[in-house]
Parts: sequence; structure tokens; C-alpha cells
Amino acid sequence: MKTVLITGITGFLGCHIAENLVNDNYIVIGLKRQQSNIWRCDSFKDKIIWIDIDDNQNYKKKLLKFNIDIIIHGAWIGVEANDRNNWKVQSQNINFLIELLQLSEELSLKKFIFLGSQAEYGNINGIIDEEQNCEAISAYGSVKLACLELLKTFSDSHKMTWIWLRLFSLFGEKENNNWLIPSIVEKIKNENQMNLTLGEQKYAYLYVKDFASIMNKIVMLPVLSGIYNISSDKVISIRSLVEEIRNKLNPEFKLNFGAVDYRKDQSMHMQGSINKLISQIGEIEFTNFSIALENTIKYYNK
Repeated sequence: MKTVLITGITGFLGCHIAENLVNDNYIVIGLKRQQSNIWRCDSFKDKIIWIDIDDNQNYKKKLLKFNIDIIIHGAWIGVEANDRNNWKVQSQNINFLIELLQLSEELSLKKFIFLGSQAEYGNINGIIDEEQNCEAISAYGSVKLACLELLKTFSDSHKMTWIWLRLFSLFGEKENNNWLIPSIVEKIKNENQMNLTLGEQKYAYLYVKDFASIMNKIVMLPVLSGIYNISSDKVISIRSLVEEIRNKLNPEFKLNFGAVDYRKDQSMHMQGSINKLISQIGEIEFTNFSIALENTIKYYNK
């Protein structure tokens, strides 16, 4: 059975990836900081081999004892909105990637999977494929692109398969409470009205459990090196999303659409074409959006 190293395993995406992989009997090594809270992994924490990165360079020595086949690099410093344009914070991610690439060389790694972002494209309006020019408008997106170039160059010279996943909008259980859906649920539970934009923006929201299933296929199958969008095949407007949450929790809650102006650079339609991904892993079964949303609302409405 393959051994997979996951960075960012204690985060929203990493925990769902890890849970799916251990359920499929992969050997999973979780790289974490000593102070990291592993609450998202509580139900399967005993199935993970935990390695603390704080142990200076000793963490590499520990990892080299394992026959690691695949690295899934999901860790990222500065994902919160107030750090997205902090170049000093974002640039730290380059050094960590270089450390992982040096480790990959020592491991003779077979496959490196990197969780990129739709932010690399810049302002998006419509359905975007992987050939779209990237015009990042944030330090976050720009540093992701810099990491892509590092990974491509290293992988090509070391004959290592590299998979770069541009993630679009994800949602589901175990998100940070300040992200969109958890924050809306909290507001509807505790207040009586909410000011919003007109809500015409359309996003391709992908349920995190569908994302984890996609990741399993990418780990398992001989996917060719390259960039792949990870997106839902359908969009929903912010207005429809918020109304559906309101109707499930408190139909009397007042939504003041149009009370807030759109941002100057507001994207009105954000969706990734997934044709290239499907060509590699086959058709994707998406959870019905209303069912996925209901599961998510129940999780946060405890």
C-alpha cells in the first residue's frame, strides 16, 4: 500500500483528504507544528503517523525512514484575508516548498501534489480552463505561481510527476468559522437581519467530501503531470445560497440585498472547467448541492 505524506493535514482540506485515504488503507503521515490543534482529525488521529516539523531538521531524518510515495502539499502560511497581500508572510511559503523538494530528492519521490488556487488566475468572469493566462492580483496568488514554477522545474529535472490543483470555491464541515457559510449560519442564529450586496455573483461551490474523493483518485491513478482545475460543474448565486441557508434556519430572518456595494474588482462568475481533470480520472459524481448544504448547515447549527 502506498505511503502518503500530507502537509496542512490539520486544516479544513487536509483533514478530509487524510480521512478518505486512511479509510482506503493508505499509510498516511501527517506533518504538523507541535502546537497545532488536531481536533479536525480526532476521529481517525490514531491511524495517522504524526511528525512535528518544529523539531528543526530532525523531522526530515524521521521522514526519510519511511518509503514515501506521494507528497500532498496543502500547508500554506497566510490564507486569511488580511494576509493575502502581505508579501513577507506569503514569501515564507517558498522556503518551505524548497525544503519539501529537497526532501523529495532524497526520497526519490514518485508524485508531488500541490494545492494551488483560483487566485492564480486573477479576476475571473466565466468558465476558465487551464490555458487561461494567469494575472494574479494578490501576493497570495503571485507566490502560488512562483511555487508552481519551482515545482515544474524541479520535477522535470528529477523525472517526478507533478500535479498542480487550482482549487475553486470549497465548502463543508470543519471550515474555519469566519468563512462564508459558517459565518452566515452564525449570523442567522444570533441576529435578526443582515446587509449584503445584490448577491448576483455566481460561484462553483464544491462540497469538501467530493473534493476528498477526487483527491483519492488523483493519488490512486497515473495522472499525467500538469495543472488541473478542481471545481464544481454547476454555479449558484450568492443570493440563492444565502436564501437557502436562511430558509432552512429562520425564514423570518431579514436579508437586505443591495445594502452593500460590490468590491471594485468583484468577479461575478467564478468557475473552473474540469474537462482536463475528467480526462485523467473519469467522470465525477457530485453530491446534490442542497443535500451537501444541509449537511453543512447541520454541522454548524449545533
